Amino acid sequence: MVTLDDLMAFLDDFMGDVGDKDSYMPNGLQVRGREEVKLLATGVSASLRLFEEAVARKADALLVHHGMNMPPGQLLDTIFTQRLRFLFQHELSLIGYHYLLDSHPEVGHNALIIKGLGASPTVPYGEGGWGWYGEFETPVALDHLEAECQRMFGQLRASYLFGPAEVRRVVAVSGKGAPLPADMEGLIRDKVDLYITGEPHEWNRELFREANISFIAGGHYNTEKLGVLALGDVIRDRFEAEVEFIDLPNEV
Repeated sequence: MVTLDDLMAFLDDFMGDVGDKDSYMPNGLQVRGREEVKLLATGVSASLRLFEEAVARKADALLVHHGMNMPPGQLLDTIFTQRLRFLFQHELSLIGYHYLLDSHPEVGHNALIIKGLGASPTVPYGEGGWGWYGEFETPVALDHLEAECQRMFGQLRASYLFGPAEVRRVVAVSGKGAPLPADMEGLIRDKVDLYITGEPHEWNRELFREANISFIAGGHYNTEKLGVLALGDVIRDRFEAEVEFIDLPNEV
């Protein structure tokens, strides 16, 4: 067991400061519930179904990657109100780490993707540093990396193998991290051989063909389970706490 305050003090220090880099979703404690946490449930995205499953498992707190989006303006919409009411009724704390679970060098999805392929994360990628560059010490066969992505994510939503047969430099931006057309020149300039994300845009295929860079999309959900699982392991080891991942598979 750990107190909620002790858990959050540790997480605030371990995860770091989000600053002004994320105006989309919470990075920290979003809803305060019980003061003691005997069981911490984890999951990818906040939803009523996930909350119900956490309560069914007698969780005291829930940690997710995608917390609850605040409604626009000053009016609480129907879905947000239903979710908030359920959390209050069951005294279930909600903790979310959006940007910080994308960008973290140890438990972030993107650093873990790169490490999982056998490369080393080098520097953050993109405006705000949501993703990571990675490099292999010696070039690795592209078809081997495709197979490793299939193993890691359990699916490939898109696989455009237009780049070199041997990969040295890779970029990982999980979830909805597919590049826009304006991003392609930077990838060419930086000699990226392979770009990995969750969801593809329709236009990605031909842009990557013309750039001679390979592109793999492993699914938004499956590329963003990694950091949640890794952070759960860190919490379990730090506090000898009971941590359970709730898997609600999503084909997207």
